[in-house]
Amino acid sequence: MSARVPLLTIAGALVALYLLLALLGQLVLTLVVAGAVYYLLAPVVTALERRVPRLAAVAASYVVLLAAVTIALASLGPRVYAQLDELAADLPGYAERVESWLLDHDLAGEGADPRIRDAVESLVDRGDQIALEAVKGLLSTLGGVFSSLFAIVLGLVAGFYLLLSAPELATAAARWFPPGHRDRWARFGAGASAVLAGYLRARVLASVFVGVSYGLAFTLLGVNEPILLGVLGGVLNLVPLVGPLLAAIPALGVAIFQSWSLTLAVLVVMVIAQQIESAVVAPHFEGRYLGLPPAVIVIVAAAGAALAGLPGLVLATPAAGIVRVALHVFYRERWGEAANRGAEQDGVSSP
Repeated sequence: MSARVPLLTIAGALVALYLLLALLGQLVLTLVVAGAVYYLLAPVVTALERRVPRLAAVAASYVVLLAAVTIALASLGPRVYAQLDELAADLPGYAERVESWLLDHDLAGEGADPRIRDAVESLVDRGDQIALEAVKGLLSTLGGVFSSLFAIVLGLVAGFYLLLSAPELATAAARWFPPGHRDRWARFGAGASAVLAGYLRARVLASVFVGVSYGLAFTLLGVNEPILLGVLGGVLNLVPLVGPLLAAIPALGVAIFQSWSLTLAVLVVMVIAQQIESAVVAPHFEGRYLGLPPAVIVIVAAAGAALAGLPGLVLATPAAGIVRVALHVFYRERWGEAANRGAEQDGVSSP
């Protein structure tokens, strides 16, 4: 097999991934949910399969997963909704305090600089429009979530059958490759699977850690809406690079209306949690599987966001890890094998 064939195959797979992201959003969501379920539950199924049949292991794993999700939604859902309602009720008071601060600092009213006053008044006049657009955007997002429920359910069903028939699928896929190259493609498949599994488990574990840390710390500090901010921080942490920055905006925004010292404490908590996540969780569970320098991860994530928006930002890093595995299996190993053959031939030809 020519050395160019794997490279063309990888390039074609990346192009196909981009087309899926751009044109088949619901299908991509189904595949992502199925893959996430598979990689999260595969270790559990493997452990249970030593004692029970695979079907029973998969079914038991699904029961545990659905039970955990149901308990989390039942316990956190009402609290998050109540705190979201409290935040909405507090917004008019926040607006009044902002207006009072502007007046006290001569940024609004008759004593302000005309240019600054005009800019502030223009912003205030547009406040209702901005709020209305924000509500419309939230409703649109919720509508998108509900329209995606069918794709999510299909992903759960596909994940179940993927867990059930994974060994057979791997064996069948290997038959599509020539016998002489089957082992190399098998190594590539195993390496790519390890990258996806490590990345996904690291993201989920890191997000749970960040969400729980924020929720507990904000509750102890007395921050308003602590559970809402913790859940928001954990969910946004799933987004590489920019997620923690986005999570900091509402947390600091709520704290600043309580006191400057509380704002500083919230900032310290978020920095410490992110440092622990990036220094302990990410290197141990994510870095060893991806094998990519931080600078490369930043560049790849930026390129993915530019090409496909949020889905590209989320999927670019594991895609880069798979490309690294492919380059290692199809090129570095070939170079090593060629060097070994050359050394053996030199040894045979020497007297």
